[in-house]
Amino acid sequence: MKKIWSAVVLFGLSLPVLAQATEFQPIGSLGFGGAGVARNTGALTAYWNPAGGAFNDTPFAMYVGAGAGVRASNGLAENVDRLSGVDFDSINKFDSSKASSVGDMVKLLSTLEDAQKRNGNLSLGGEASLGFSIKHFSFGVFGNLEGYVQPNVDTTNILPTNVGGTTTTSVKDLYTSAVNTSPIPSTNTSGYFTNTQFNDLATRFSIASGVSGDPNYITTTQAGQLVNAITGSSQLQGSGIPASSTYSTLVNLATSMTSGSSAQTLGSTFNKNTSYVTTKYIDYVEVPFAYGHPFNFGKNGKLGIGATAKIISGNVSQSTIQLVNRPNDSSISAKDLMKDITKNSESSVNFGVDLGAMYKYDKWLTVGVVGKNLNSPRFAAPEYSVPVYNETTKTVDPQGGKKKGEDVVLKPQARAGVAVEPWKWLTLASDIDLTENDVVAPGSVVGSSAAKSRNFGGGAEIHPYSWLRVRGGAYKNLADSDVGMVVTGGVTLFLLDIDAAMATKTFKVSGSDVPQEAKVQVALSFAF
Repeated sequence: MKKIWSAVVLFGLSLPVLAQATEFQPIGSLGFGGAGVARNTGALTAYWNPAGGAFNDTPFAMYVGAGAGVRASNGLAENVDRLSGVDFDSINKFDSSKASSVGDMVKLLSTLEDAQKRNGNLSLGGEASLGFSIKHFSFGVFGNLEGYVQPNVDTTNILPTNVGGTTTTSVKDLYTSAVNTSPIPSTNTSGYFTNTQFNDLATRFSIASGVSGDPNYITTTQAGQLVNAITGSSQLQGSGIPASSTYSTLVNLATSMTSGSSAQTLGSTFNKNTSYVTTKYIDYVEVPFAYGHPFNFGKNGKLGIGATAKIISGNVSQSTIQLVNRPNDSSISAKDLMKDITKNSESSVNFGVDLGAMYKYDKWLTVGVVGKNLNSPRFAAPEYSVPVYNETTKTVDPQGGKKKGEDVVLKPQARAGVAVEPWKWLTLASDIDLTENDVVAPGSVVGSSAAKSRNFGGGAEIHPYSWLRVRGGAYKNLADSDVGMVVTGGVTLFLLDIDAAMATKTFKVSGSDVPQEAKVQVALSFAF
């Protein structure tokens, strides 16, 4: 399992792709904190704001560039290391003579519980762009890749089976395993659970063991010893797993083991567990043609109104990768995930419409607004397979179930921006999304509909010479409190633009702190 989860992380970090959603990629504006609605009046006009064409002051401009990045949320990343020491064979074939069996089981289940609650994920994306402008007209080719990797946890099939595999482990088996090494106190001594949580769990496990007189019955006092042993043997206090997740896990476990008798028959056992990762992405290429028309109001400034018509070719992929109970206990690698994410896809072609406006006052103040994909172009998703337990073969079949993937709709988006040039050598700019943008996440994944993107950012650029520009800024996703501020910076030397971004928040992978988000852009641009 350590290899499985490590592969998921390596997969995300190895792809040359960042976007959390079908959102504005900060093409040509990454170092500026992603602000471009009121700034871009050149070769990127067709992407950012068609109204910018009304202000193009050069006969011809060209831009060619590419961007790459990755983002990971704490919910997935923090649980990677927690699973590294779990012995999964001891879960499938529980040995009541080994105290570690209980610890491994509870640590695993608590980790999966926490991953599901916190909706952990990896999100991927990238862009490649070629833009041109000729006076008031602009056009180009803009390619985007936006994807999502998210675990789908099976919290139903969680009961371990005994070594023989014929019966489900009873509460007495758990007690015998956890308390067989040394005397364990029966009162709440660890401080991990509150007294209320501790007493509730002790009562639940005693009830789950049956009634007094049953050979597998344990008293409330013994159940208290079990709860304390679980807390210590699985090293939960040092694992970082919240007590709330472990409490919820143990409540579910005790409930699953309650049947009115001292032992269970085979039911929701771990050998039937179908936990998997769902991957979904869309790569699409826009070919826009834009025009911006100027309206001159003399001393009162100039207004530009623009429109973009674009052909969009989209390719949607959706698939699953089984995490546990894999055929022949096979391992999984980043290469396997790469192959899975690209092999199951469906292509379609649609068109899009953008409208924009831009107002410039006395050359130092510019305000812009744009609406993109106002006609909601839709791209079909393929049917995909999900793991299902086969009662005949007694194994989990990775191709056992079929689902129709959710189509990807590029919903209408609106963004506003402002740019100020107080001096010829300094530009200040800021953008904000007026709409919350949906993520390219599988709608069947619990909690995925809550993930949104609404960026607010900006920055400053110093340009003392035409061949030298230095910029810096920051942006924040206002719709996601789990993601911190992302700082940005960049430099232009002659025709070369280099920009980068890095989140201020980090998460741990194999003991090392890694930024939640990182991006880079490289481009060549010129105008004459």
